[in-house]
Amino acid sequence: GACIDKYGNLACQVYKITLTNNGSRLQNVKGSIELYAKGSGSVYTNLKWRELDNPTTVKVGSTINGMEKSTLVNELTLGLGDSVVYYIAVYIKNLDVDQLNSDKGEFEGVVTFETGSGNTLNSKIREGATLDTNIDFSNISSDTNGKGVYIRSGTENDDNPIYYYRGDVDNNNLIFAGFCWKIVRTTETGGTKLIYNGLASDSWTCNNTGENSQIGTSAFNANFNSLAYVGYMYGTVYTSNSKNMNSVTDSYYYGNDVTYSDGMYTLVDTISSSNWSSIYNGGLNNNHYTCMGSTTCSKVYYIYYTNSSNMYYIELTGGKKVEDALSDMLDNNTNSSTIKDNIDEWYKTNIEDKGYSSYIEDTVWCNDRSIYQIGGWDSDGGNLIAELYFGSHDKAFNTYNPDLVCNRKVDKFTTDDINGNGDLDYPVGLLTADEIMMAGGLVESINSSYYLNIERTFWTISPCYFHLLDAHNLGSAVMFYIQNTGWFDNDYVVRNIGIRPSISLKSYIEISDGNGNVNNPYIVDIV
Repeated sequence: GACIDKYGNLACQVYKITLTNNGSRLQNVKGSIELYAKGSGSVYTNLKWRELDNPTTVKVGSTINGMEKSTLVNELTLGLGDSVVYYIAVYIKNLDVDQLNSDKGEFEGVVTFETGSGNTLNSKIREGATLDTNIDFSNISSDTNGKGVYIRSGTENDDNPIYYYRGDVDNNNLIFAGFCWKIVRTTETGGTKLIYNGLASDSWTCNNTGENSQIGTSAFNANFNSLAYVGYMYGTVYTSNSKNMNSVTDSYYYGNDVTYSDGMYTLVDTISSSNWSSIYNGGLNNNHYTCMGSTTCSKVYYIYYTNSSNMYYIELTGGKKVEDALSDMLDNNTNSSTIKDNIDEWYKTNIEDKGYSSYIEDTVWCNDRSIYQIGGWDSDGGNLIAELYFGSHDKAFNTYNPDLVCNRKVDKFTTDDINGNGDLDYPVGLLTADEIMMAGGLVESINSSYYLNIERTFWTISPCYFHLLDAHNLGSAVMFYIQNTGWFDNDYVVRNIGIRPSISLKSYIEISDGNGNVNNPYIVDIV
């Protein structure tokens, strides 16, 4: 709106200011609204403002203020979803002055809303951080190889650089929702990723270790004899089987491909033999498919590994080939793992049902099932080796270069499908092998002093490989985990070991107390 002076000229301008709390936190937003202007000439120096009840009526008792930064309202409180509207009139201080004859000038006005103390958890973590260019990830953390807070090189120019704790630190303890947590790192969206560390004591300290730092124990999955079981969630299960070939006297047929028609597979470019030794020593060439004693079958067998006594295979039906089976197992999230079910139940009871979920961000939990060495699962490969290696294995055993990028959307576990797969019920997961390496862990190396060591074993979310379990003559799914000496290692998914859930707090979460020490942990400001 506008105001007209007694000469019919424009003498003031009315502005409408609307503020809405569109946040997702439980707590109210508290702050103040300030106005300030900058400009030149007598128009600027003669400007005033006053509050209105509506676009045309001056508010009773409204004070007249100058334009050099003044307060419209103090101690404004907005509940979740609340809005507030203000009208202000900006005008020349003497309405009897002919505005058209005033000195010309320029005017720019700004409305600011200040809220919160600025004592965010994220800002605390950044204090004193340095780039990690001198850290050697092929060795464990130490006083000379990483102890403190670091910026992950390569992210320093991102909108939200990654800050992470490494080594034997004692300033990354935090209490949230009545539980102790260890701060691990910041996220790509500015949040703060934590790992569970037990119940907070009555005196609000966090000295937990061992079993007290876990929510319990669990297998990662109840079965191990399928590639599918490295999944935090997984698709169709193709079971690994074996057959002893030393007693076979009939000729078996092996094809390097198959065709499918009318419910029947037909082997392509077959070889045959009743002598397993000759087949085994020849490595099958590229002939991975077999109908055993025939060249046609309604169910074909794909051989991914052989030794002097056995062939190891999966069964295929309905025209599927090995490429389809790999995709069915690794590219679909239709079934929850055993450990996910346990973590979800804990989260629902202790976070969701108690009203703390609004503090949690929907970050990515990377169950990296990318394959870097496919072994005998390559239908065009003649060398049948037992192991199929996943991406985390390469970084942990070969390159020693932890990477927080999760390349496959199907592996990016989130509750929303904008930044990930959207397959989670709750925004909670487990740490990755890469995060363990950044914290100070190293495969097959004891590290008793870095902050993740609790003198108990616990799972990560990272697949390691699928290989032969000699004791059962079956293939076995293997995941990374932490041993009780801090040793970063891998084991079969059926092993019953510790669960330490991980959550990520939103970027604006503030702390009200503490310095991060176990005896004086940070306290999340819950209003």
